[in-house]
Amino acid sequence: MDVTTQQVLSILFVLATAVLIYTARFLQSRGGSRRTLRPVSAFERIPGWSSQAIEADRPLHLAFGSASIGEDNTATALANAELFHHIIEKNSAGDTPPALSTSAPTTIPLANAKVAAAWLGDGGMRNVHWYPQGKRALGYAAGVTAVIGDDAPPAHILAGSFGAELGLILDSARRNRQATLAVSDQLEGQAVAYAMADETLIGEELFAAPAYVSGDARAAADAIVMDVWRALLMILITLALVLGMAGQLPWLSGQLLAVVAVVGLVLGAILWTIRRRR
Repeated sequence: MDVTTQQVLSILFVLATAVLIYTARFLQSRGGSRRTLRPVSAFERIPGWSSQAIEADRPLHLAFGSASIGEDNTATALANAELFHHIIEKNSAGDTPPALSTSAPTTIPLANAKVAAAWLGDGGMRNVHWYPQGKRALGYAAGVTAVIGDDAPPAHILAGSFGAELGLILDSARRNRQATLAVSDQLEGQAVAYAMADETLIGEELFAAPAYVSGDARAAADAIVMDVWRALLMILITLALVLGMAGQLPWLSGQLLAVVAVVGLVLGAILWTIRRRR
């Protein structure tokens, strides 16, 4: 594929995404046309943890890890900040602000800004912890372990950039019988999160978090578009694999593939209609 073709496809992808987003937002703005979001158990647990923190007068622990501004994980840091903003806002009904932790110095102003914007009480920014140890350092895990012991948070939301050191944090939280939700943009950290955390987010679910924790119709529309693109990409990848095999299988013709695709779309439309009527 040459450069010109890639540029054209990129422009078409951006335009298609914009059309899907504005169409979904228009449909979500109409009360009778709203679509329900795909259930994600991790997000369903957050309101309960917030209530426990308020009742026990204990802070939730919200961790960025090494996600920072100005590096290759900037998008992760911004997505975490948006998620944490809504969680802090919901916890403003209590007296103890959540504890935020990071090992990236550029994330400190971002964390302080989110706390200042979301926390309605006093002393919110005093609960932002910085452990200057860099990426994948055990020093950050040791610092967070101290927070686990001193503040005794009812739950930890570890959404950011973590490596294998995430295992120490999750192990300490488990020994203290504290709930955990974890997601990482590093493969090692994501594997540890999937194996040890109570709840885990996978892939782009972190970027859909505002739709689940804020109730904003526009954010819900954006999350629906993500699901649509995921389904389309899965279909396109499958078709690409089948078409690649078609040249080696003489009985597999283009007409047969077209018939199978049409049948699949019809069955999918029927199932979608049945689900809406339930």
